[in-house]
Amino acid sequence: MQVGVQFHLPTYKDHPVPELVSLGKTAKAAGVSQIWVTDNLQSRNAFVVLAALASQIPINLGTAVTVQYFRNPVDLADSLAAISEIMDGDELSVGLARGNGNTPNLVNSPKPISILRQTAQSLRRLLDGETVRFNDYPALASYFNFNPDFEFTLNFNPKTPIRLYCGANAPLGLAVGGETMEGLIYGGEFKAVVNAGQMPEALATYQRAAETAGNGGGHTRIAEIKLSISKDESHARQFARHTSGRRLLNLSRRSTFGPEEFSRLGVDPRDMERLDIAEREGAGHDRFGQFVTDEMIDAVFVAGTPDFCRERMIEVSQTAQDHGYQQLMFSELGPDVNESMGLLCNDVLPAL
Repeated sequence: MQVGVQFHLPTYKDHPVPELVSLGKTAKAAGVSQIWVTDNLQSRNAFVVLAALASQIPINLGTAVTVQYFRNPVDLADSLAAISEIMDGDELSVGLARGNGNTPNLVNSPKPISILRQTAQSLRRLLDGETVRFNDYPALASYFNFNPDFEFTLNFNPKTPIRLYCGANAPLGLAVGGETMEGLIYGGEFKAVVNAGQMPEALATYQRAAETAGNGGGHTRIAEIKLSISKDESHARQFARHTSGRRLLNLSRRSTFGPEEFSRLGVDPRDMERLDIAEREGAGHDRFGQFVTDEMIDAVFVAGTPDFCRERMIEVSQTAQDHGYQQLMFSELGPDVNESMGLLCNDVLPAL
């Protein structure tokens, strides 16, 4: 089982790029094999951060995920190919998805499945040195105002392997991933979906689509693990509270995730109803957090002291392997990034 670390850039807002590079070096020294960055408007640009990491650390890099509405595929292809020139052969991975639940509040987000499929198809062709005409990709041509008849070709070639990963985790998105991409990133709801018994069907949806499309080869599976680790248990759990509630609300709006599934997680469906009402009424950060129970935190995060997290992560690692995942990607980490990175590297990773 490989280990990755995701730099969730909004969480790391107080850490300038040189500090992110320093954190990356700490992770690499502890045996982390890949560093991922998120793609968030108003945060440090993901591709600038990747370039800084690539220039200082020989390690696999990736985006988890690139938001399909933020970056047009031509701009994305030339950014990735340029970064590849300073990576010395290490893999550059590109997760693609519509982004988190806040994306529609930031930009218009039409036709999410068509945009995902056409982004993956056109991006792959551009990175492979092929010519793209956007009259073949009408949803992209309309959204990004491309001249549909112009031919786009990169005038230089990537210098390191660039692989596309599906970051969409609902059934239609998983099917697009199987058809068009080379791997799967199961996001921050991984732990909840596994414990609710829904992971086998999710993986089968992806695999069926890959087989139907003739998209063979080894499809790598990455499991995003929400972690909050601190010597102060209360701080670790408070840090995880808000994100846990948001993640479970995302699941509650899937047709396949209802009261029975929440009960399997130990979460009272009535508590979910109260949380949903609070969000719809526009509850602020603190008030929203009051409706997030400890059971909700444990459904999404591994959150607590080093001893607690180490024991839970041994279990999570085995479960991920049982489902055919090859990498655990640790996300968030905790209330104090420097402390949490040290605890992850020194107290948790040696046990895995």
